[in-house]
Amino acid sequence: MAALYSGHAAGLLRYAFSLIRDANGAQDALQEVFLRYFIARRDGRSFNDPKAWLFHVMRNYSLDILKSSSVKNEVCSDGIQERSESHNDPEKQYQRSEMARDLVKLLSPRELECVRLRAEGLSYDEIAETLNLRQGTVGATLARAHKKIRQALGYAEEPKEQLLATAQEENSYSS
Repeated sequence: MAALYSGHAAGLLRYAFSLIRDANGAQDALQEVFLRYFIARRDGRSFNDPKAWLFHVMRNYSLDILKSSSVKNEVCSDGIQERSESHNDPEKQYQRSEMARDLVKLLSPRELECVRLRAEGLSYDEIAETLNLRQGTVGATLARAHKKIRQALGYAEEPKEQLLATAQEENSYSS
């Protein structure tokens, strides 16, 4: 249990915070998820992939928190001081927050969820299990999200013919 906690707690906490946007709420969610895991194990349940199960429970628990009326009306200032101390460059901090806002607007909720889980190191299989999707759907969703991000950053994909012509041109210069 200790190895599972030390291996996944940081990622689960980041994931919970990305959904809830409250440091205390994310800590509570982390404790709740591991408590539920402990109870399920005590009751004799076995898990093929504990990491995927933990992220699945974290997602559901976090979404339940967001649906509760008590959180909807709160304004959270937790972490503001910590962030200002750890990121002393306000320009970079502003750029990061703008980029994060743009990504949220750019990606669909499913795409954003898949990207968040992938950023936490989950495999396609684990993401599929966490979100109750097929692995192919996860792959297609991540590919679509990646394409949107590349286009937004100005890295639009060139047509294959143009890539081949560029490669042939470069080869003719080297010979």
